[in-house]
Amino acid sequence: MSWLCFLTFGLLFGALWAKEAWGHYWTWDPKETWAFITWMGYLVYIHRRYQKPSKYVSALWILALAFVILLVCWFGVNYLPSAQFSVHTYSMQP
Repeated sequence: MSWLCFLTFGLLFGALWAKEAWGHYWTWDPKETWAFITWMGYLVYIHRRYQKPSKYVSALWILALAFVILLVCWFGVNYLPSAQFSVHTYSMQP
């Protein structure tokens, strides 16, 4: 559960840092949006796990989907057409 706290702090402190760096808390950048979707996926998993603990199979499916979303956030965002204008792309271009 501490990992959700780290994700939450990462989103909050990232927004504060973005306000100082670029003048906006949130710009709907693909990386920012997918980070929020990742956070929501894990939050849905936690809620499902605590609301219906006996239905752990559906919670595991949600967890697997949240992990796939996390992989998209880490690796897949750079392949989106809108990511070419993003400040969060990490490609090695000369």
